[in-house]
Amino acid sequence: MLSPNGTKYIASFLFLIASLLSQGAIAADKLGQFGIRGAGLISCQIYENERKAKADVYLMAAAWIDGYITATNEHVDDTYDILSFETTELLTEVLDKHCKKNPNDAVITVIRALLAKLRDDRLQFYSKKIEISIGERQVSLYIETLKRIQQHLKSAGFYKGKINGKYDQEMLIAMQAYQQSIAFKPTGFPDQATLWRLLRTAK
Repeated sequence: MLSPNGTKYIASFLFLIASLLSQGAIAADKLGQFGIRGAGLISCQIYENERKAKADVYLMAAAWIDGYITATNEHVDDTYDILSFETTELLTEVLDKHCKKNPNDAVITVIRALLAKLRDDRLQFYSKKIEISIGERQVSLYIETLKRIQQHLKSAGFYKGKINGKYDQEMLIAMQAYQQSIAFKPTGFPDQATLWRLLRTAK
């Protein structure tokens, strides 16, 4: 589950999805059609029913999302990873909340709209990942993403160090100061809610 702060920024994801859905789907062939397989075929209503029942289809949907992201990474130009920091857990949280309000939408339509919005912040080239451990919490982040975090913290006046993609003590202190400034618990851990506020809400 996401932290309590996590639900505060999912609303912005849902707004992005709604705005993209109103614009129509991205065309595949000349008629905008393409073959759909697996969990992407199901409606939000079925997805929600299966989620509540903790059925296999719900688990299949999470696996399908990972597969869809991988395929997107392979076929979108100048793309190594369409997601710079977002986790599958976050995407399923967004999908859950959207589906509760829009039962007739197809799962694939929601995920496509979300990934289309996040495309501008994708990683265009390979970047190594590093593990960050603070207390019992762990996360794996791209070095390129860490450089973006450092740059944003520096621009906001919280970080004075080098843009080197390292998560050292200076970065920990800077992150704690930033979290405190936005009324988050100052753990220093780069969780999903903190990264969303830092990297996306300024856009």
